[in-house]
Amino acid sequence: MTKTKKTKTKAPAQAKVPTEIAHPAVAAKPSAAKVAAARPVEAPKPVVAAVPTQPKVRLELSKPGAQSVAVAGSFNSWQPEQVSATGNGSFAKELTIAPGRYEYMFVVDGQWMADPNAKEFAPNPFGGQNSVLVITK
Repeated sequence: MTKTKKTKTKAPAQAKVPTEIAHPAVAAKPSAAKVAAARPVEAPKPVVAAVPTQPKVRLELSKPGAQSVAVAGSFNSWQPEQVSATGNGSFAKELTIAPGRYEYMFVVDGQWMADPNAKEFAPNPFGGQNSVLVITK
C-alpha cells in the first residue's frame, strides 16, 4: 500500500480589521486645534465710476404778446422744443446739456429770432445770426 501523505493546507492569514470604523467625513475632519475660524466670503464690490453731471442752463426770453415760443439749436438737432410761459410775456426753458459750444435760436409765433440776451453770436447760412451758448464744466 502506498502511503499518501496528508499535508495540511494553511488558511490564508486574515487581515486585521479595525475595531472602530469611522465615517469618511469624520475621519477627514482635522483636529480642532488646526481649524482656523471660518470667515464669510464677501463678494467683490462693483467699481462705480463717477457719473459726470451735466450742467443745467436756463434760457429766458421776454416777448409780450407772443402766443408760442420754442427753442432750437445744435444741442437738439435744430428741432424746435416748446418753451414754457412764466407769466407777464416771459418764457423760459431749462436744458441739461453736456459742456461744449452750441448755436441756437428762438422760434416766436413761427418766426426764427436770435436770443437778445445771448453774449455771443455767429453768422448762419441764411444771412442771419445764431445765438451762441458756451457750457463749461
